[in-house]
Amino acid sequence: MWTRHTQETIRALIFGVWLGVYDREQGTLLTIKEVGSFMNVAVEVKDRDEFHITTEEYLLALTDLIEELARLAVNSVTLGDNQRPLQISKFVKELHAGFQILNMKNDVLRRKSDGIKYSVKKIEDVVYDLSLRNLIPRNAS
Repeated sequence: MWTRHTQETIRALIFGVWLGVYDREQGTLLTIKEVGSFMNVAVEVKDRDEFHITTEEYLLALTDLIEELARLAVNSVTLGDNQRPLQISKFVKELHAGFQILNMKNDVLRRKSDGIKYSVKKIEDVVYDLSLRNLIPRNAS
């Protein structure tokens, strides 16, 4: 019943931490246990009936985060921040590599994780365009 809202909350929290809004280093990813601790919510409870965060909700929140970061890459360039897309590209490629290792059986999660490649492509296009215009150092891309 609360799955989508939980995913959105997790995504917002992870995004805020990644941006450096909270007392964390910018560009870091919260683990599912850190999310649970931050929200004061149990994680993967199987032995009792209580509200908790599931691995599926966490992974779906990460796919939403990647889509959000792709939009941020484009908007950053529009605002004159040519370095942020490089940071986003590195981070998203690492997440994408992690998703490729997983054996997805869930239809929704597999479909969302398959869609990550489009966000990766969008971010790569931004970085490529910046490098063509010599707006970033050659070795940075």
